[in-house]
Amino acid sequence: MKKSRSSASNVLAGKGFYIALSLCVAMVGAACYFAYTQTSNDLSAQLESSLQSEQSVSFTKENVPKSTTSAPSTTTYTRTTTTTPAVTEAMVPATAEPAAVQSAPAAPVNKPTPTPKPVMPVEGDVLNPFSNGELVKSATTGAWQTHNGADLAAEIGDDVVSIAAGTVKSVEEDGLLGVCVTIDHGNGIVSRYCNLNSGVTVTAGDEVKGGDAIGAVGDTAEIESADPSHLHFEVYRDGIFIDPMAYIQGKAE
Repeated sequence: MKKSRSSASNVLAGKGFYIALSLCVAMVGAACYFAYTQTSNDLSAQLESSLQSEQSVSFTKENVPKSTTSAPSTTTYTRTTTTTPAVTEAMVPATAEPAAVQSAPAAPVNKPTPTPKPVMPVEGDVLNPFSNGELVKSATTGAWQTHNGADLAAEIGDDVVSIAAGTVKSVEEDGLLGVCVTIDHGNGIVSRYCNLNSGVTVTAGDEVKGGDAIGAVGDTAEIESADPSHLHFEVYRDGIFIDPMAYIQGKAE
Protein backbone atom coordinates (compact mmCIF):
# COMPACT_ATOMS: atom_id res chain seq x y z
CA MET A 1 0.00 0.00 0.00
CA LYS A 2 2.73 2.41 0.86
CA LYS A 3 4.44 1.50 -2.35
CA SER A 4 1.40 2.50 -4.36
CA ARG A 5 1.21 5.89 -2.68
CA SER A 6 4.90 6.48 -3.34
CA SER A 7 4.43 5.68 -6.97
CA ALA A 8 1.52 8.05 -7.20
CA SER A 9 3.56 10.76 -5.57
CA ASN A 10 6.31 10.23 -8.04
CA VAL A 11 3.86 10.45 -10.91
CA LEU A 12 2.38 13.70 -9.58
CA ALA A 13 5.86 15.08 -9.04
CA GLY A 14 6.76 14.23 -12.60
CA LYS A 15 3.58 15.92 -13.95
CA GLY A 16 4.27 19.05 -11.84
CA PHE A 17 7.65 19.35 -13.44
CA TYR A 18 6.18 19.21 -16.89
CA ILE A 19 3.47 21.69 -15.98
CA ALA A 20 6.06 24.08 -14.64
CA LEU A 21 8.13 23.55 -17.75
CA SER A 22 5.11 24.25 -19.93
CA LEU A 23 4.38 27.44 -18.01
CA CYS A 24 7.97 28.58 -18.47
CA VAL A 25 7.79 27.88 -22.16
CA ALA A 26 4.50 29.74 -22.38
CA MET A 27 5.96 32.72 -20.55
CA VAL A 28 9.04 32.75 -22.75
CA GLY A 29 6.80 32.58 -25.80
CA ALA A 30 4.64 35.40 -24.51
CA ALA A 31 7.73 37.50 -23.81
CA CYS A 32 9.06 36.83 -27.29
CA TYR A 33 5.71 37.71 -28.84
CA PHE A 34 5.55 40.94 -26.85
CA ALA A 35 9.11 41.85 -27.83
CA TYR A 36 8.34 41.06 -31.45
CA THR A 37 5.16 43.13 -31.38
CA GLN A 38 6.90 46.11 -29.73
CA THR A 39 9.78 45.96 -32.18
CA SER A 40 7.36 45.80 -35.08
CA ASN A 41 5.49 48.86 -33.80
CA ASP A 42 8.75 50.77 -33.36
CA LEU A 43 9.82 49.89 -36.87
CA SER A 44 6.45 51.02 -38.22
CA ALA A 45 6.72 54.31 -36.33
CA GLN A 46 10.25 54.89 -37.62
CA LEU A 47 9.18 54.08 -41.17
CA GLU A 48 6.22 56.51 -40.99
CA SER A 49 8.47 59.20 -39.49
CA SER A 50 10.96 58.67 -42.32
CA LEU A 51 8.18 58.97 -44.90
CA GLN A 52 6.94 62.16 -43.28
CA SER A 53 10.48 63.57 -43.37
CA GLU A 54 10.76 62.77 -47.06
CA GLN A 55 7.36 64.29 -47.77
CA SER A 56 8.27 67.45 -45.88
CA VAL A 57 10.72 68.20 -48.69
CA SER A 58 7.76 69.01 -50.93
CA PHE A 59 6.23 71.33 -48.37
CA THR A 60 6.09 74.96 -49.57
CA LYS A 61 6.80 78.04 -47.55
CA GLU A 62 3.78 80.31 -47.64
CA ASN A 63 3.00 83.78 -46.41
CA VAL A 64 6.11 84.13 -44.28
CA PRO A 65 6.34 87.85 -43.40
CA LYS A 66 9.73 89.41 -43.24
CA SER A 67 10.84 90.10 -39.72
CA THR A 68 10.68 93.77 -38.86
CA THR A 69 12.11 93.33 -35.37
CA SER A 70 15.15 91.71 -33.91
CA ALA A 71 13.03 88.86 -32.48
CA PRO A 72 13.57 85.53 -34.26
CA SER A 73 10.87 84.76 -36.75
CA THR A 74 8.94 81.50 -36.73
CA THR A 75 8.45 79.85 -40.09
CA THR A 76 5.34 77.72 -40.50
CA TYR A 77 5.32 75.10 -43.21
CA THR A 78 2.13 73.72 -44.64
CA ARG A 79 1.69 71.00 -47.14
CA THR A 80 -0.21 72.22 -50.12
CA THR A 81 -1.55 70.51 -53.15
CA THR A 82 -1.88 72.68 -56.22
CA THR A 83 -4.00 71.61 -59.10
CA THR A 84 -3.12 73.42 -62.32
CA PRO A 85 -6.20 73.90 -64.49
CA ALA A 86 -5.88 72.84 -68.05
CA VAL A 87 -5.23 75.80 -70.29
CA THR A 88 -7.66 75.98 -73.16
CA GLU A 89 -7.76 78.29 -76.14
CA ALA A 90 -10.79 80.10 -74.68
CA MET A 91 -8.82 80.93 -71.52
CA VAL A 92 -6.00 82.67 -73.38
CA PRO A 93 -6.81 86.40 -73.73
CA ALA A 94 -6.72 87.62 -77.26
CA THR A 95 -3.84 89.95 -77.97
CA ALA A 96 -4.88 93.08 -79.79
CA GLU A 97 -3.06 93.73 -82.99
CA PRO A 98 -0.76 96.74 -82.56
CA ALA A 99 -2.18 99.80 -84.17
CA ALA A 100 -0.33 100.92 -87.21
CA VAL A 101 1.94 103.79 -86.31
CA GLN A 102 1.19 106.68 -88.55
CA SER A 103 4.03 109.08 -88.74
CA ALA A 104 2.95 112.68 -88.54
CA PRO A 105 3.66 114.61 -91.68
CA ALA A 106 6.87 116.47 -91.44
CA ALA A 107 6.38 120.12 -90.67
CA PRO A 108 7.26 122.25 -93.64
CA VAL A 109 10.61 123.85 -93.29
CA ASN A 110 10.28 127.57 -93.71
CA LYS A 111 13.39 128.36 -95.58
CA PRO A 112 14.28 132.02 -95.47
CA THR A 113 13.49 133.74 -98.70
CA PRO A 114 16.76 134.85 -100.21
CA THR A 115 17.02 138.58 -100.61
CA PRO A 116 17.13 139.49 -104.30
CA LYS A 117 20.37 141.06 -105.40
CA PRO A 118 20.19 144.79 -106.00
CA VAL A 119 19.98 145.94 -109.60
CA MET A 120 21.64 148.87 -111.31
CA PRO A 121 19.48 152.04 -111.30
CA VAL A 122 20.69 152.85 -114.84
CA GLU A 123 22.96 151.02 -117.25
CA GLY A 124 26.02 153.20 -117.52
CA ASP A 125 29.65 153.55 -116.58
CA VAL A 126 30.85 155.24 -113.41
CA LEU A 127 31.94 158.80 -114.23
CA ASN A 128 32.78 159.89 -110.68
CA PRO A 129 33.14 157.22 -107.97
CA PHE A 130 32.32 157.40 -104.28
CA SER A 131 35.15 159.26 -102.49
CA ASN A 132 34.65 157.53 -99.08
CA GLY A 133 35.20 160.79 -97.18
CA GLU A 134 38.19 161.91 -99.25
CA LEU A 135 38.16 165.39 -100.78
CA VAL A 136 37.95 165.56 -104.57
CA LYS A 137 37.89 168.63 -106.84
CA SER A 138 34.50 169.52 -108.32
CA ALA A 139 34.53 170.13 -112.08
CA THR A 140 31.69 172.63 -111.65
CA THR A 141 32.81 174.68 -108.61
CA GLY A 142 36.54 173.93 -108.64
CA ALA A 143 36.29 173.36 -104.88
CA TRP A 144 37.66 170.39 -103.00
CA GLN A 145 34.80 168.44 -101.47
CA THR A 146 33.66 164.91 -100.70
CA HIS A 147 31.67 162.99 -103.27
CA ASN A 148 29.13 160.95 -101.31
CA GLY A 149 27.69 159.00 -104.24
CA ALA A 150 28.54 157.61 -107.66
CA ASP A 151 27.80 159.43 -110.93
CA LEU A 152 26.52 156.92 -113.52
CA ALA A 153 26.56 157.96 -117.18
CA ALA A 154 23.08 158.15 -118.72
CA GLU A 155 21.20 160.20 -121.29
CA ILE A 156 18.54 162.70 -120.30
CA GLY A 157 15.20 160.91 -120.32
CA ASP A 158 16.64 157.44 -119.55
CA ASP A 159 14.53 155.52 -117.05
CA VAL A 160 15.78 155.28 -113.48
CA VAL A 161 14.66 152.20 -111.48
CA SER A 162 14.68 151.25 -107.79
CA ILE A 163 17.61 149.00 -106.91
CA ALA A 164 15.45 146.84 -104.58
CA ALA A 165 12.02 146.56 -102.99
CA GLY A 166 11.18 149.30 -100.53
CA THR A 167 9.00 152.24 -99.57
CA VAL A 168 9.39 155.70 -101.06
CA LYS A 169 10.35 158.00 -98.19
CA SER A 170 10.35 161.28 -100.04
CA VAL A 171 10.27 163.06 -103.40
CA GLU A 172 11.98 166.46 -103.16
CA GLU A 173 13.99 169.04 -105.02
CA ASP A 174 17.43 169.61 -103.48
CA GLY A 175 19.10 173.01 -104.02
CA LEU A 176 22.37 171.40 -105.16
CA LEU A 177 21.48 167.92 -106.45
CA GLY A 178 18.13 168.78 -108.10
CA VAL A 179 15.07 166.45 -108.06
CA CYS A 180 15.70 163.49 -105.73
CA VAL A 181 13.76 160.33 -104.76
CA THR A 182 14.65 158.56 -101.50
CA ILE A 183 13.63 154.88 -100.90
CA ASP A 184 13.83 152.93 -97.64
CA HIS A 185 14.70 149.25 -98.24
CA GLY A 186 14.65 148.16 -94.60
CA ASN A 187 17.48 146.82 -92.43
CA GLY A 188 18.92 150.33 -92.32
CA ILE A 189 19.49 150.54 -96.11
CA VAL A 190 18.31 153.69 -97.90
CA SER A 191 18.96 154.65 -101.53
CA ARG A 192 18.76 158.13 -103.09
CA TYR A 193 18.46 159.04 -106.80
CA CYS A 194 19.35 162.61 -107.76
CA ASN A 195 19.54 164.83 -110.92
CA LEU A 196 16.16 163.53 -112.09
CA ASN A 197 13.77 165.41 -114.30
CA SER A 198 10.48 166.74 -113.03
CA GLY A 199 8.47 163.78 -114.37
CA VAL A 200 8.89 161.57 -111.28
CA THR A 201 6.40 158.65 -111.35
CA VAL A 202 6.24 157.89 -107.60
CA THR A 203 5.16 159.71 -104.45
CA ALA A 204 6.05 159.34 -100.76
CA GLY A 205 4.58 156.17 -99.27
CA ASP A 206 4.53 154.14 -102.49
CA GLU A 207 5.72 150.54 -102.34
CA VAL A 208 8.15 149.60 -105.10
CA LYS A 209 9.99 146.44 -106.16
CA GLY A 210 13.47 146.08 -107.50
CA GLY A 211 13.52 147.25 -111.14
CA ASP A 212 10.39 149.46 -110.88
CA ALA A 213 10.75 152.78 -112.70
CA ILE A 214 10.67 155.80 -110.40
CA GLY A 215 11.57 158.62 -112.84
CA ALA A 216 14.01 159.65 -115.56
CA VAL A 217 17.45 161.29 -115.82
CA GLY A 218 17.38 165.09 -115.99
CA ASP A 219 19.74 168.05 -115.63
CA THR A 220 18.52 169.55 -112.38
CA ALA A 221 21.73 169.09 -110.26
CA GLU A 222 23.34 172.57 -110.30
CA ILE A 223 26.45 171.47 -108.40
CA GLU A 224 27.29 168.89 -111.12
CA SER A 225 26.11 170.79 -114.17
CA ALA A 226 29.62 170.82 -115.72
CA ASP A 227 29.71 167.01 -115.80
CA PRO A 228 28.31 164.92 -118.67
CA SER A 229 24.66 163.77 -118.39
CA HIS A 230 24.38 161.32 -115.53
CA LEU A 231 22.46 159.99 -112.48
CA HIS A 232 23.83 160.91 -109.07
CA PHE A 233 23.22 157.77 -106.95
CA GLU A 234 23.73 157.44 -103.16
CA VAL A 235 23.30 154.60 -100.60
CA TYR A 236 23.13 154.94 -96.78
CA ARG A 237 23.44 152.24 -94.17
CA ASP A 238 22.17 153.26 -90.74
CA GLY A 239 22.46 156.90 -91.81
CA ILE A 240 26.06 156.64 -93.00
CA PHE A 241 27.16 156.95 -96.63
CA ILE A 242 28.56 153.74 -98.12
CA ASP A 243 29.95 152.96 -101.56
CA PRO A 244 26.81 152.48 -103.73
CA MET A 245 28.62 150.35 -106.33
CA ALA A 246 30.14 148.08 -103.67
CA TYR A 247 26.62 147.60 -102.27
CA ILE A 248 25.22 146.73 -105.72
CA GLN A 249 27.98 144.16 -106.15
CA GLY A 250 27.52 142.72 -102.62
CA LYS A 251 30.94 143.90 -101.49
CA ALA A 252 29.98 146.71 -99.12
CA GLU A 253 31.64 146.38 -95.72
